[in-house]
Amino acid sequence: MDKFFFFNISISALNIFIIIYAYSYGFFPEKWRNKVKQGTIIGLALIFISMVTMFSWIIYFYYLIFEPLEKINFLA
Repeated sequence: MDKFFFFNISISALNIFIIIYAYSYGFFPEKWRNKVKQGTIIGLALIFISMVTMFSWIIYFYYLIFEPLEKINFLA
C-alpha cells in the first residue's frame, strides 16, 4: 500500500507539471509554438494523465477505506 501511495504522489506530481506546462505554453513565442506544434499533444497528455491520476487515487482510497472491513470479516 505504501508503494501504491508513492505511485499516486508521483503521478500527481507529473500531472501538476503538465498543468503548469499547458498553462505556460501560451507565453512562448508564436514562432516557437508553430515550430514544435505540441498543442494537441499537451491537451491529450493532460486529459489522460489526469484520468489515470483520478482513477489511481480512487482505487487507493477504496482499499484504504474498505480494507479494515475485510480484516474483521464484516462484508462476508
